Amino acid sequence: MKSFTTLLLTLFIMATSFAQQSKIDSLRNALNTATHDSIKLRSYIGLILYYEASNYDSVLIYASKGLPIARKSKQSLSEGRFLNSQANALRHKGEYASSLKNLLLSFKILQNSASEKNAVGLGNKTPAELRLNRLAWTHQQYGQLMEETGNTEQAIFHFKESVKIASLNEDYFRIAIVSASIASQYYDADLLDSVEVYAQKSLKFFEQINSEWKSWPIWTLAGKNLKAKNDKLGRKYLYQALQVATEYKGTNRIMLLRVYKTLSSVHLNGVDKDSSLYYAKKAYEVASEPGLINTKWFRDGGVYEDLYKAYLLNNQLDSAFKYQGLTLTTRDAWNKEKYKNLANFQSLLLSEATRLQELEKQQIETQSKIRTYGFLAVLAFLSIIGFFLYRNNRQKQKANTVLQGKNEEINLQKNKIEKALTELKSTQAQLIQSEKLASLGELTAGIAHEIQNPLNFVNNFSELSVDLAKELKEEIDKSQLAPDGGIIIAKKDKKYIDEILGDLSQNQSKINQHGKRASDIVKGMLEHSRTSTGERTLTDINKLADEYLRLSYHGLRAKDKDFNADYQTDFDENLPKVEVISQDMGRVLLNLINNAFWACAERSRSTVNERSKKGETGYEPKVTVSTQLTANSQVLIAVKDNGTGMSEDIKAKIFQPFFTTKPTGQGTGLGLSLSYDIVKAHGGELKVETKENEGTLFSIHLPI
Repeated sequence: MKSFTTLLLTLFIMATSFAQQSKIDSLRNALNTATHDSIKLRSYIGLILYYEASNYDSVLIYASKGLPIARKSKQSLSEGRFLNSQANALRHKGEYASSLKNLLLSFKILQNSASEKNAVGLGNKTPAELRLNRLAWTHQQYGQLMEETGNTEQAIFHFKESVKIASLNEDYFRIAIVSASIASQYYDADLLDSVEVYAQKSLKFFEQINSEWKSWPIWTLAGKNLKAKNDKLGRKYLYQALQVATEYKGTNRIMLLRVYKTLSSVHLNGVDKDSSLYYAKKAYEVASEPGLINTKWFRDGGVYEDLYKAYLLNNQLDSAFKYQGLTLTTRDAWNKEKYKNLANFQSLLLSEATRLQELEKQQIETQSKIRTYGFLAVLAFLSIIGFFLYRNNRQKQKANTVLQGKNEEINLQKNKIEKALTELKSTQAQLIQSEKLASLGELTAGIAHEIQNPLNFVNNFSELSVDLAKELKEEIDKSQLAPDGGIIIAKKDKKYIDEILGDLSQNQSKINQHGKRASDIVKGMLEHSRTSTGERTLTDINKLADEYLRLSYHGLRAKDKDFNADYQTDFDENLPKVEVISQDMGRVLLNLINNAFWACAERSRSTVNERSKKGETGYEPKVTVSTQLTANSQVLIAVKDNGTGMSEDIKAKIFQPFFTTKPTGQGTGLGLSLSYDIVKAHGGELKVETKENEGTLFSIHLPI
């Protein structure tokens, strides 16, 4: 019976594949024989629909060919369709900035009802319905882009906007697929009840329209039940999703890949080694096909990782180590490209925000002008009425003298009003400009301060790597050629070359480490802009303080070769772990330690004569970082230096934003202010003790 069922399923898939191949052949024939732009546009859109979830390289090819035709024939709705297709494909390939550019252009077109003009190839839809359909899709894609780049609030907002527009247009496919996206968002947030609601809503609509995406909500319900430890129901949904995904394999390989990966993971956790390896191989077959191999679904290393774990479970160590290596290599290459793409994306997002601010400013100025002109029009109307009243009164009363005085009074009031209007307009413009500049200045200063330290590390270690590479080349150039064409390297030279290679490897590791830290800072700032407070975790304060002390010292040494200072630690080994946001607390420690080293360096740079006047001989700069558990059950972190110290006047101002004693260009005056706010947010206190020309002690008091 089982063999008979398998045979029927195989025959069904073959029949479906034949029908799909027939459809794609018909579209290609129509395109090759098309003599009119409207037929070409419909053919390109049909080909894109066929490859939309299976081959993103083909989507980009056909969209790039259809886009210039749509623009030339002024088919704005088709232009928006091709831009959306490119944005979707580019997002799956990890090119987030390019995807965002296409979506912004699509919004500009589809939010304007003028794009409905001259529309052709509408099927059974009106131009207005088709525009709303594609605008809802644009919101959905923008939400998915925000989801993948960590902008959760923006993602949910645009998903709900998409559902709102789709509901007006009775676009049940869009409602279904966006509901599945929202369910995935809530799955990541562990809100399992909300996952159930939106996934069931999505499944309900998909069952009505019989789409190739029907497997998405079923797969989500499987994941929800597995996460809730309801394994029996979870596996039932998972195999149901596999059946649907297999049915639509030709047009939706992404869902088939997702289901195979999940099945491999489920059998791995259930120690079912044969099934785990089988589904891991099936996932690899789907992901490595043309159209997906160049996307994030293959390049993030997850497919290789599933094979590695499955082979390890089967005790096939050679294959396990092979795919472990491929996992690390592939993931490392993908992460480097991903960070670069995210940086470009954030830059474009910031530019778009600036453009919107300028647009808002222009709108405010336009509204102000309209109000001014309206007031002047009313004033002119009142003046005309006044003139007629004046003439009538003059005729009736014949009181030329009295009327002349009233006329002069009216003119005087008019001048006062015009002057007041001019001053009000000028003041309003100045206030708007001041507020915008203040906000922009604060944002710019914050970004520069927060990201400066990791970028210094990246730049300095990069320069060291260049020098080491030059030395390595010189050592290799000194080597002799062997008769067989190889290179003979002396033992001592090989040892030196090995040392250089070791240093290069360490430098690249540091560059990678601080590049990631820069990325974390940017993500942290974005989270801060969304009023997120971060997640507190139990943190080893001794380890955190030691790490940032060494980072600060070696960073300053790499930046300034003349810099030299001693440092030591005095940590309480019995110190308990504390719940803090480790990244924020690390930012505080790095700022305090950097300031301590800077104060020591400034005192070291004082001239010999100045030291003699102060009676100093043999000054030795030193920074000490210590921790201890106080009697009142608080953790005390102290950063002490024997640098320049501060006067009482300066001490009273150091926690004020933008106050700094450093030379222009070397400090923003935000470090201590931000540090003070971070410590207060943790329920602690940041205190300072200092004496001019003797040193400074900063102490952080944190509750356990």
